[in-house]
Amino acid sequence: MKKRTLAMLLACTMMLSLVLTGCGGGKDNGGGGSANGGGSGGAVTADGKDADGNVVDRSAYATSLGAQWFTEEDEAIWADIQAKSDNPDKIVWRHSAPNRSLEESPDLRTHKRFFIELKKALGDRIEFQFYLNGTLGGTADQILGGLQSKNFESAGYNVGAFYEYTRAFTPLDIGFLIPDTEAGLAVTAYDSEARKIMNDRCIEDCGLNVLIMGAIGMRHITNDKRPIETLEDMKGLKIRVQNNNLHMAMFEALDCSPTPIAFAELFTALQQKTVDGQENPISNIFEQNYVEVQKYMTLTNHLYTAGAFVVNDSWLKSLPQDVQDAVNEAARVAQEQSGKDLMSCEEAMLDYMVSAGFELTELTPEAQEEFKNRAMSMWDEAGGVMGEEYWNEVRTAIENIVS
Repeated sequence: MKKRTLAMLLACTMMLSLVLTGCGGGKDNGGGGSANGGGSGGAVTADGKDADGNVVDRSAYATSLGAQWFTEEDEAIWADIQAKSDNPDKIVWRHSAPNRSLEESPDLRTHKRFFIELKKALGDRIEFQFYLNGTLGGTADQILGGLQSKNFESAGYNVGAFYEYTRAFTPLDIGFLIPDTEAGLAVTAYDSEARKIMNDRCIEDCGLNVLIMGAIGMRHITNDKRPIETLEDMKGLKIRVQNNNLHMAMFEALDCSPTPIAFAELFTALQQKTVDGQENPISNIFEQNYVEVQKYMTLTNHLYTAGAFVVNDSWLKSLPQDVQDAVNEAARVAQEQSGKDLMSCEEAMLDYMVSAGFELTELTPEAQEEFKNRAMSMWDEAGGVMGEEYWNEVRTAIENIVS
């Protein structure tokens, strides 16, 4: 078992300070929360900090972590990204997102990058309209069904939510198949064979094309009972999981009591002690500020979560070939940025949460192997869920990448 030392935290904080100095500003999109109760007050800088260097606006802070990926030219385009086009042959592209902005996480910033690149390539031939905060719906039926019905042209989601429409991405629900962030990024890379197999099946099953599998990251466990250092520490914990049979089977194998709760209700459930803990990627744990209602965090790396920038495939193929080419190239550029962005800012988010009160534990290699061996007891169920032939095909492709 390894715990973050004060020296490590101070070193990371110094590195973060240097990174943010070169990152530029971000927008203040609201949201609060300060490490160690905040400082002496006063003006909040563009990176969400007060005069004492404490994070007092997590939204602005999260945006600032990714500002380094965008040039002044990019930001000028972005500032006017929804401008009306007078081109009589323009393509109107409506984008639906459950989020309040497209700037506060590596996955969301892939969408920002995509739209900027496409605008650079097509100019007034394309007009973007963004519908944020779930304006066009927040459920799988509203989002994925809306895309199938061509109610809008694209949406931001995550591949785990496709379960009722296709089992294409179910391999990513198999615990400990993907060992770490680097492996997850390689599996979901634009030219990855595993990613191609999964997306081809998605198109075949439901007509939806995931152009970008944005980097959301490895999932980890938080709880309010005790540090998790060994498998024995998992025993009896009531952990919130997604409503996914494979996720529940994995946590049952780990001797927990998995409890499905809607993501929107999770903070309250943790606050009211309805469950002892939850599991999510670092960016979600940071964004939802679970450190306010949880004490312990363990880096378990039990699953990799990928985002989904998704379009209706038949609509995409109806566009002129040069537009299709521009779309695919913009997706390639955005996908590449996504992984770099995640790798550069996860440490900063962790450091904030440690300074705000989390006791952070990293499993030893021996403990990690113990968790994996126990979770592999549910791998046999995977073929029954997604089909043996498909499971073997994708598993082989993934293992070839991560081995």
